[in-house]
Amino acid sequence: MIRKLLIAVFIIVIAGGNVLAQQIEKLDNGLTLIYKQIPNVNVVSVQAWIKTGSVNETQKENGISHFLEHMVFKGTDKFAPGDIDSLVESSGGVLNAATSKDYTFYYVTAPSHKAEVAFDTISEMVFHAKFIPEEIAKEKPVVVQEIKRKFDRPTAEMWTDFAEIMFGGTPYSREVIGTEDNVNAFTRDMLVDYYNRYYHPENMTLVVVGDTDFKKVRELADKYFSYKRQVSPGHRYSKITTLDLKENIEKTISKDLSQEYGIMSFPAEGLMESDVYSLEVLGEALSGGEFSALNLRMKYNNPLVNSITGGYYGVRTTGCFIFTYNAQPGRSDEIKSEILKIINDLSDILTDETIEKAKNRLKSQSVFQREKSSSEANDIGYSYTVGRPDYYHDFLENMNKVSKKSIMTSVKNIFDKKYLWLRTLPDKEK
Repeated sequence: MIRKLLIAVFIIVIAGGNVLAQQIEKLDNGLTLIYKQIPNVNVVSVQAWIKTGSVNETQKENGISHFLEHMVFKGTDKFAPGDIDSLVESSGGVLNAATSKDYTFYYVTAPSHKAEVAFDTISEMVFHAKFIPEEIAKEKPVVVQEIKRKFDRPTAEMWTDFAEIMFGGTPYSREVIGTEDNVNAFTRDMLVDYYNRYYHPENMTLVVVGDTDFKKVRELADKYFSYKRQVSPGHRYSKITTLDLKENIEKTISKDLSQEYGIMSFPAEGLMESDVYSLEVLGEALSGGEFSALNLRMKYNNPLVNSITGGYYGVRTTGCFIFTYNAQPGRSDEIKSEILKIINDLSDILTDETIEKAKNRLKSQSVFQREKSSSEANDIGYSYTVGRPDYYHDFLENMNKVSKKSIMTSVKNIFDKKYLWLRTLPDKEK
């Protein structure tokens, strides 16, 4: 029997005293396998990352990625509804999934000697879901209730407006969860069509991290993840967009609540284009910890807010730098003014000491997070799926390169732009 064609590469990255070693192989159906061994932990995390989310949906399909995430647990060729959860739990493992704008992923973390259960169950979900009509009918009201709960929150309208304005003209403006009308209109044919096109091996990265040797991992990948689709993979949205606001946009929403909630956002480049490391250090310097710049100036020295954060938010092809806060009503103008003053004072705020402390906190968070197999696998899967593998491999090295100059260069084309300011106020304050 002819051995399957594969491309193998060993990567060793030494950064800040930590060694990251992994192996990458391409199966002949186009699926990418990424493996990292962490010895002596007696645990393995198996994760399937799929390059699709709400960004690849049409208006009519909006919400289908999230609905599929529900449906793959409701019966496959091998497992009846509920059997996957029972098998994983009885094997001592944990199972979960998530859908975002850019990706969907499924994971099982289990004792190493139960690794095959993880491969078996995840492969069934991503390749062999049955979409039983009765289960589709039962799941629709579940998802509709999830949508209702989301929009019951008093700030839901504000965040919907935020996405529609900041990402206007792109599919990023749509809600991941979709709409009630769409969910109720989904047919089995729609689900199967989208599933076959986007849950395609060429759109998948299988990440395996933990206490299992590679020979075993490769055997299990060949056994469970070699399935070939009979259709071409779905098109992935890739249009690079940075919003160009012609003027500042301000909007007030009135709700039955006791506090003010606000968003001030500036358009920025997406993950594929931005200097994400400099922007993360800036976000950490501004709001990382109780004595960060925003907290000192707006919570303690001049108590304008109850809480405030500032940081970069990016999806693959667009992004923004966003400030969020909540406060007692009546001080909106002062809050806006102080945020703009802080932006204007960045050169003074970003001392060498402040930058170094922010970098050290971010590097420590990364190192500590990677002590867990599941977190390490998550970092790998996310980085490769959004198209920034450097974010995993070179995180520490690139953090070390961040300087005041790189931060100020990164923000020049952000804070020079017009902004969006949204507020949700108590009824009486409108």
